Amino acid sequence: MLEVLFSESAAGSLKMAMSHHAVIGGCISIIGTHEDGSPFSAEETEHLQQEHEEQERRRWAQAVPLQGDTRDILPFPLWLSIGPIDEEGIGPLRETTLEQLLSIYPQGRQAAAEILASTRQRLATLLSRAAHEPVRLWVDHTPDAACGLRWVLDQLRPLGFENLDLQVVELPALAPHEGGGLVLCNLGELHPSEWGRLTQTARSLSADQAAALAVQWQQLKAQDAPLRAVLNGVLVSAAEDLYDPYLRRVLDDLEDTFQEAALIGRTLAQFPLGVGDAWLAMRVEQWIADGKLEAVTKPDADSPAYHRTLRKTED
Repeated sequence: MLEVLFSESAAGSLKMAMSHHAVIGGCISIIGTHEDGSPFSAEETEHLQQEHEEQERRRWAQAVPLQGDTRDILPFPLWLSIGPIDEEGIGPLRETTLEQLLSIYPQGRQAAAEILASTRQRLATLLSRAAHEPVRLWVDHTPDAACGLRWVLDQLRPLGFENLDLQVVELPALAPHEGGGLVLCNLGELHPSEWGRLTQTARSLSADQAAALAVQWQQLKAQDAPLRAVLNGVLVSAAEDLYDPYLRRVLDDLEDTFQEAALIGRTLAQFPLGVGDAWLAMRVEQWIADGKLEAVTKPDADSPAYHRTLRKTED
């Protein structure tokens, strides 16, 4: 079975789920201090590690086994909720968007080139095998997954949906939190032991349903907006300043001189909207260009572009 996902982190977790053989351990780091700032003792660190390993054992003991071949996992981390999309396949518009988004990271352009090359190869694999093998599509409630589902169905459309065996597994939008309450969840955050249980919720995607979703992608392509977002459960085109009010709310609580990483990190934490740090960093760059903020320091060469100090201006 071909496993289609829309983020590298989700694909990595799924690979761990498939390759797990009841092995507990590996590399575990204990980072933290007591409330008074004093470090954990060696005995306390060992106790925390043992607790973590026991928690892992319990999780895997309760897990539903997941069969599959990790070579059949096909992630498409194309960030399709951002940037122009009025093109076929994975073309120059997507190249430019990925290069812009990843340019905020060290070696970002190289990473973009590698993503584009690997996803093009995966798309060729999908198109060559989908007519002969079942395809399982994994989605959550992030804009990238909503866009990715419709995009990949549009790529499969020439094969004839009536000839395909398509299944969809959808992660619930809210998940119980260990400390109580509910939290928004995405597949990239899913513990590897949970994937097998999630397969039990898979549903078949009929030819009519697949065709309707592919048509939605064609409509979004025609609109070709700067962003696409999930609002009230509906995937819609949106303006580039859609997330600005959330950045602004966090910015208003910061001092006049502040760390840009704090602005972006707190926005992501307080408002889990399904958009990543790269887009927020690009919006901050626009605010700097508009004179609303100014850079006080420069980031280190091996750090993301937003690891710097900014200052609010009178504008």
